[in-house]
Amino acid sequence: MNRKEFLLISIGVFCTVIAWLMADIYHAAAREYEKDNVSLPLIKETAISKEMVEVLKSKNH
Repeated sequence: MNRKEFLLISIGVFCTVIAWLMADIYHAAAREYEKDNVSLPLIKETAISKEMVEVLKSKNH
């Protein structure tokens, strides 16, 4: 392999690595933006009767 071929392969690999790095940085920034816009769902309060807890305890044993 002569120097010209080696130079072209090196430039190609370098450009690929730079493009991959830029895509990864963009992807990480986009995921951070998605994390900021996530809202937690509202949790409804429910009443748990003592009878239900006893039934569940008895099923476990």
